[in-house]
Amino acid sequence: MQLAELIATDVLSVDPGSNVAEAARRMIERDAGVAVVLEDGDLVGIISERDMLRLVGERGDPETPVRDRMTQHVMVGAPSMALPEALAIMIQGKFRHLPVVEGGRVVGIVSMRDLMAWTSMQLRGGGRLEHGEDDPSDLVATIHQMRTGAN
Repeated sequence: MQLAELIATDVLSVDPGSNVAEAARRMIERDAGVAVVLEDGDLVGIISERDMLRLVGERGDPETPVRDRMTQHVMVGAPSMALPEALAIMIQGKFRHLPVVEGGRVVGIVSMRDLMAWTSMQLRGGGRLEHGEDDPSDLVATIHQMRTGAN
């Protein structure tokens, strides 16, 4: 299975010049844990609820521009990327959301929760895998290996 089959395509975006309070408000309205930061349509960062919690913990100013709190070096996936590869990137990078980019534009986003929900549904279904399908047990093994370092 490829990311194109699982991604959410209604991606929340914010401008790097907007303030953290506005980004948080929009995330709450959309029940989103993350927003991509776009400048002239280009991905320049990502801001998560964790980034905002760190600001609160530091007793920072909610009027701080998003550009000062966002993660700038964002790992991305492609629509054709296999689920285990996306999962491995997220686990190694210790983040929960992976923007999916095609032709230089964000076309969707996938979360760790999305990948785990798919894995859970596949394991519960207990059906036979078709040739070329991702084995959910491989995804679970990937998670275990990445989290523990086990082989």
